[in-house]
Amino acid sequence: MAVLPGLGLAPQDPPSTATLPPQAILDGLTVRISPSVLKSIADRLSGPTGLISPVAPRLLVLFCESDGPLGRRDPIDAPFYRRPQPIRSVPIDLRELLAGGGLTTVALGDDIDGVARVPDRLEQLRGRFQIRAVLDLGLERGHDAPGNPVSAIVEADLMPGRQDDITLTINEILKPEPLPHRENLVWVEIDSPLLSAALGRPVKHRAGIALPPAYADLNAERRFWPAVYVIPGFGGDERDALGWADLLADHTIAASMPPAAFIVLDPEDPLGHHGFIDGDNMGPRGTALIEEFIPWLEKRFRLVGEPSGRMLHGHSSGAWSSIWLQLQNPEVFGACFASAPDPVDFSAFGTIDLLADESLHEDATGQPRPSYRSPISTDIDQIYMTVAEETAMENALAPDGTSGEQWSAWNAMFSGRDPGTRLPRHGYDLVSGCIDRAVVDEDWRRFDITEMLRRDPEGVGLLFKERVRILCGGRDSYYLEEAVRRLDRTLEEIAETHQLADGPGSIKIIEGATHDTIVGSAMQQWLPEMVEFARSAPGGGETFVQPRRMIRP
Repeated sequence: MAVLPGLGLAPQDPPSTATLPPQAILDGLTVRISPSVLKSIADRLSGPTGLISPVAPRLLVLFCESDGPLGRRDPIDAPFYRRPQPIRSVPIDLRELLAGGGLTTVALGDDIDGVARVPDRLEQLRGRFQIRAVLDLGLERGHDAPGNPVSAIVEADLMPGRQDDITLTINEILKPEPLPHRENLVWVEIDSPLLSAALGRPVKHRAGIALPPAYADLNAERRFWPAVYVIPGFGGDERDALGWADLLADHTIAASMPPAAFIVLDPEDPLGHHGFIDGDNMGPRGTALIEEFIPWLEKRFRLVGEPSGRMLHGHSSGAWSSIWLQLQNPEVFGACFASAPDPVDFSAFGTIDLLADESLHEDATGQPRPSYRSPISTDIDQIYMTVAEETAMENALAPDGTSGEQWSAWNAMFSGRDPGTRLPRHGYDLVSGCIDRAVVDEDWRRFDITEMLRRDPEGVGLLFKERVRILCGGRDSYYLEEAVRRLDRTLEEIAETHQLADGPGSIKIIEGATHDTIVGSAMQQWLPEMVEFARSAPGGGETFVQPRRMIRP
């Protein structure tokens, strides 16, 4: 098990920006912010849209071992699940930062108050590390988002009892990667009036559309095309459409693919993966998708405008989102294909029973709960990360729960909003791991899919039997299989009690498969079903009359 030496967190003082003039710095770890970056921030603050986000800016210092299994990875790729690495951060008041003018220096060393950190002291570390600073402005999920100012990577030797001065200079801004071009790939971005009004900031719908080979053929039998709405997993976005476009363009593969448009949605919010739920913190995402974006897409791309022409597909967090959308909107979607979904039963939330346990971090015997594993033999797993290590990294990134990483994202999805802070209520304490029973019972349980099935056994049970396909590996890397098993048992009990007929829906565990390897098995099993669904969708000109100028993208 990879455990950081001295894993722990400094006590959290009231938020403040730890800025000092250069000559007053007495600490071994400092970050300088160059005048050019400060000017860029000032220009953005004074621009027409300003810098509006639910996430407060933070200055991060990220570390990554130069040697060993991480192989000199860029520290900005943190957090690292296979081997947790040191992280430090402080809150930044941008206007206070700009008021000083010139070169600004921020201290984040062992003896500076208000620094969130893991481990507690750098002098406990041993080895050579790559180190990088990032000013996370909070405009998009993740500190590696375009527009965030960053430093170059500095390499330093760290060892117990010695603390050399480490100075990082933030002097560049991350640029967005250009969207790739393919003949059958279209990128779209439109305003969402509904979400913008609900959240008080500009919000857009984004998608990448991978079109089938015959889409541009004026002589094709089909005028209107079915759609596969793909929801990426945690950390993914609409740019995943590139992979689908390449598959559809490959003549050796295209014949086995559904004759449909693959519409890859963007599930990202500054607070994390929003799951396409109607939530208190990230807005009415499901409603906005159904009422704003899908009608626009169907008119723009000649798509079948009925459930028989709409499929959902997702993996991991995207799988959970796909199941949720299908169950909430049976009048919109006709089929759902979900692999390795995030917990569908909150009594098996990974290795935690959220409905009964007291702690995220330890079980009833005081043993640490594992969070991420990998099989090393047929019956032995290597535990790479515990839940305590995972939440410690998230706390070091943002103690207020706005890191956008996995646990903080779940909290933003499922929790109500604190009227005082205007941030998500905390369902648990990131430092102690203590679960807040009131928040979980009042807020989170609304989104427990197995409980939803129990509340409406015939209605939801019939949807599972007729429209939902779930596959999960028996050795899922994030321990997601037990929740799927419990959902399956509940469904079978309900089906027997209420005499629900079998349909094309199914829930299956593939023994031995992991979170990653289940993907190939899932597509192998599902592609024939998806092809049949797409081919049976109506495709004549009766759906709606499309203006000629919008026939082709």
